[in-house]
Amino acid sequence: MMQIYRKPPQVLPSESAFFRLPGALLMILDDDWVVQMMSESWREVLGVGQEELRWRRFTELLHEVDRGDVIDRLGCIGEALSTVRFSCRCRKADGSYVGLAWSVSYDPDQGLFYASAHETGVRLTRHEARLPEVFVDGLTGLPNRGLFLDRVSHAMQRAQRRKDLRFAVIHCGVDRFSVINHSLGNRIGDLLLIEVANLLRRTTRPTDMVARLGGDEFGILLEDVRDAVSPVRVIKRLQEKFVLPFLLHEHEVFSSLSSGVTLSGEQYEEADVMLRDANMAMRRAKGQGGGGYVLFDRGMHEEALRRLDLELDLRRAQEKDQFEAYYQPIVRMRDGRLTGFEALVRWNHPERGLISPAEFIPLAEENGLIMHIGRWMLREACAQMRRWQRAFPRRPALTVSVNLSARQLLHPEILTEIRQTLRETGLSARHLKLEITESAMMENAERAIELLEALKRTRLKLMLDDFGTGYSSLSYLHRLPIDALKVDRSFVMHMHERADDRSFVETIVNLAHKLGREVVCEGIELPEQEALLRQMGVEYGQGYLYSRPVTAAQAEMLIIDDVARHPARKR
Repeated sequence: MMQIYRKPPQVLPSESAFFRLPGALLMILDDDWVVQMMSESWREVLGVGQEELRWRRFTELLHEVDRGDVIDRLGCIGEALSTVRFSCRCRKADGSYVGLAWSVSYDPDQGLFYASAHETGVRLTRHEARLPEVFVDGLTGLPNRGLFLDRVSHAMQRAQRRKDLRFAVIHCGVDRFSVINHSLGNRIGDLLLIEVANLLRRTTRPTDMVARLGGDEFGILLEDVRDAVSPVRVIKRLQEKFVLPFLLHEHEVFSSLSSGVTLSGEQYEEADVMLRDANMAMRRAKGQGGGGYVLFDRGMHEEALRRLDLELDLRRAQEKDQFEAYYQPIVRMRDGRLTGFEALVRWNHPERGLISPAEFIPLAEENGLIMHIGRWMLREACAQMRRWQRAFPRRPALTVSVNLSARQLLHPEILTEIRQTLRETGLSARHLKLEITESAMMENAERAIELLEALKRTRLKLMLDDFGTGYSSLSYLHRLPIDALKVDRSFVMHMHERADDRSFVETIVNLAHKLGREVVCEGIELPEQEALLRQMGVEYGQGYLYSRPVTAAQAEMLIIDDVARHPARKR
């Protein structure tokens, strides 16, 4: 029988020291760390009940080897640090020890400590070495992925025994974290993660579990929820907290949270499957612009399987020569003369036919295949343009524009690869244009500017693609060594009927000209659009009004037609 530390009930007078929170391991301690109340689940974990635990000093329940470190941790709690987390061993009635991960918070108004614990799944004898700190994230102090999955597994086991119990898993990701990390540095990124972790802890119940899953991603386990509305309420509270900026030393950082939710049910028998589906829903929320949430449904899983099949096919596509280069003409607005082509990759799938770049390019960027595709596209476009120059030596030299992805732009060997491609294909740098999107620029703006300046010294042309769709273009536009802006088709397609779109395009054109840059407008489909753009002084146009993207053979016919319509002047 354990020796009982007796103390008169003065903090929490109650007929019973137990409170009913099924599955939750909670204790309330007074300011001397003496147990005042506990949840009934402790009997199942330690094998002792209320009469052995109440009025006992908390530290006396711990392994003597762990006790000193825990006392040091509890002693750190104060105004500057309201919560501490640690792992230790607690003694069971049979003399063995169970590993527990603790979160202890202090309420100065009540003079009480609130201690919640999660089983780590580790069982130790009295003489085994102390529990390693492998269950706690070193940066945030939160439980880590392994402990989170263990707790979800326990929740599943409880739900199997009691069919009325339901729980939810929320997978959260900090939006634009990589941009913040690259622009402000890893130190500020770490401070942001710590602040987010604290916010998640403050916004959830003591019985809920918050964990850091890795990187900028967090997991929340909500136990004993009533329905799908309960996790949505939690997410909405989190979103309200993210409205204000995070004050990180001298920086004010604005961010948002994307969340995916899965609800317990018979379809889930493994914790990692439930977390996987929550992650899938979170990715969908990010894809919708961020700052929102998505409830997982079976359709997402089926879509993920289709994407997996597509990724496997994509990995084989290059070795099986399934990629094709298509070319869309770029014309001079003042006289309609063909001046060049934008090279666009197409995937000719043996079963599905031509697959839209909108479907496979994002997938290639995620898995790194975009480097191989981009390298092939650059070489193919340069070689084709050189063949056309040899075939039509008397017409003015055309240019070819090639898109550069974010991964390519930040690749350390990209400059060497471009120079080598030009040298091996025989194409002059003056006839190659590289198109970089604003989103690619913001992956690492300083690194991108440095690379663009190096590329500019090779005499090739640089264009900023999809201009107007980014969120910080004007802040760095004047620093970019670019030759032209490409206005996104979304602003052109309705400009003949929407005054706001027309004014926006005109503003971009005026700004570009003030900075000494030319303008290319994409998505021109109607003569009315062409006429308005010509009046604004736009130099070049691209769109279905002139031609859809076509094969190299069809593009050659466009060159022949342009030569016929614009014969060379006699000298």
